[in-house]
Amino acid sequence: MPTSPKSLAKSSGVRAPKQERSQRSFELVLDTTLELLAEKGYQGFSLTEVSRRSKVSVGAIYTRVDGKDDVLRAAQERFQDVMRAEQRELVRGDRWQGMPLARVLPELVGKFAQLLERRGKVLGAFMQLGAVDETVARVGKAGYFELRDGFTALLLDRRDEIHHPDPERAVSSCFVTVYATLARALALDVAAEAAEAAGGGSGGLSALIEDLGGMALSFLRCDELSGG
Repeated sequence: MPTSPKSLAKSSGVRAPKQERSQRSFELVLDTTLELLAEKGYQGFSLTEVSRRSKVSVGAIYTRVDGKDDVLRAAQERFQDVMRAEQRELVRGDRWQGMPLARVLPELVGKFAQLLERRGKVLGAFMQLGAVDETVARVGKAGYFELRDGFTALLLDRRDEIHHPDPERAVSSCFVTVYATLARALALDVAAEAAEAAGGGSGGLSALIEDLGGMALSFLRCDELSGG
């Protein structure tokens, strides 16, 4: 369940609504904020547009917050609740029970890509905002680290199938590489026009996802380190 405005008051500087009607209105403001970010990104966000779409006056919004940064931080908390739930479902151990590494890793990369693609525009907006807002960056990093830990733990459960001499290092490198590659391909951390062309090359994004899974699997099965 998304974080309520009363809970957000403790972490995002939101003044908690005292009436149920006001609470519903502010929840609508947060949902509208996320919809607008999904459509137009951080650069296209404005409280005026949020007010127009949600039919909650700018004045009413300012009774709960001091400015648009507070709205964005509160909306991020709401968004992160959804992302955490989906991430935990993705790496839940019993979901992959009995599957060998050769099947788990390519499928995991594929489903992870689907998650990033589905939530990417909003996630990317907060990644861009995090470059200039320490609070947003801190919340985002917490979600990233939780996903990293779940991803690596799932693979290390199949340690006996990993031939790399340093399994912990190897699975950590796999996660960083997969995340960074998909983030760039989906333009999460940059303006869309500056991103790597996801459709470039043969097969586009789907081919990239397939190749990422295959490369990661080959790396984990490597039993030598060059230059060592």
